[in-house]
Amino acid sequence: MDAREADRGEQEEERQVVALYSCVDLSDVQDDELYYVGTAGVKVTDLDGLENVPNLLKLHVRSNLVRSMASVASLVQLEHLELYDNQIQALDGVQNLVNLKVLDLSFNEIRVIPDLSHLTKLEELYVANNKLKKITGVENLKTLRKLDLGANRLRTIEGLGGLTKLKELWLGKNKITAIQGLEMLTKLKIISVQSNRVVKITGFENNLELEELYLSHNGIEKIENIEHLTNLTTMDLAGNRITSIPGTLASLTQLEDFWLNDNQIAHYADAEHLVPLSGLRTLYLERNPLAQDFEYRKKLEELLPELDQIDATPTTKARQGRT
Repeated sequence: MDAREADRGEQEEERQVVALYSCVDLSDVQDDELYYVGTAGVKVTDLDGLENVPNLLKLHVRSNLVRSMASVASLVQLEHLELYDNQIQALDGVQNLVNLKVLDLSFNEIRVIPDLSHLTKLEELYVANNKLKKITGVENLKTLRKLDLGANRLRTIEGLGGLTKLKELWLGKNKITAIQGLEMLTKLKIISVQSNRVVKITGFENNLELEELYLSHNGIEKIENIEHLTNLTTMDLAGNRITSIPGTLASLTQLEDFWLNDNQIAHYADAEHLVPLSGLRTLYLERNPLAQDFEYRKKLEELLPELDQIDATPTTKARQGRT
């Protein structure tokens, strides 16, 4: 590298090390929302200057190099804080944000969630793609509706007992081995524990309002303990080790979409157990032994004539309905 290239590299690095006030005229912010997305040339590294916009309600600083969020402490009116895709390691400065409703810290470097019980209005919390090993700090968030802790290093579902109003729980891409700790989450509508290490379906005894269940890419061998989840409309069990479809699924009368591809279903007798599900519209069974039959699609369409889609392709009935 010659001297000119080295100098150019230093200049590019300097352009990236800037404060938020260098990119945005904070004194001229007219409304209650500030949105800044980092570009290839200019990345914000600190949030200095926020004291100039004390009435801000929404702050979005996405895809930058922010390491500290301590400066947000002055934004006591803030309702929506999004610091997605930065380099934040600690939740500094949130103690004063008692009006916060949405907090998005996904794609950062956070290892621990501190006690957030002072955020009494928080409805949505996103801490996906961080470095969490344990669920902490959220148990007293009585108003929380949505929690996303996907793509961390979690091994156990714990510390959620107080989230009695929670409707969505996203835990995909962790290291969870068992589904537990959901007893008090009776309002839960959606749960995802995809791409973990779960080997048995259990733990949903009290989640009677559940509508969407995502358990794909685990080590599950048997469909069980879900016949009471009669409000299910979507169930994803793809990429497991399931060998049969039980007749107990007949109770899932609201089921519309069922992913069971990439398992070990070998017999059409199993598919017959889906006949009572008159509302079923989408069924994925590709890459099961059953699907190797040359007449696989034809037989499924005859067996389940109400289907609109088998695997990624519309059924004959659905195609004819479009013409």
